[in-house]
Amino acid sequence: MKTYEIKWSNGQSETGIESYEAAKDAVTARHPDAEIGHDGDLSDGGERTLCWATEEDSVDDDGARAVASIYVETR
Repeated sequence: MKTYEIKWSNGQSETGIESYEAAKDAVTARHPDAEIGHDGDLSDGGERTLCWATEEDSVDDDGARAVASIYVETR
């Protein structure tokens, strides 16, 4: 079974999240207006999904302004 990890921009992380949807829910719990996802994210077969506090923060950003990244946990 896949589990997910959220790595927050402040250095904290959350591990053992049971689904991709639950990881996205955890981001929106902290940032209700979050913009989650980008071209090449986990749902497109990429290695991570970037998350920004707002859609405005995500525009033309390569991840520098992202508040979190979601990863598939490796064991």
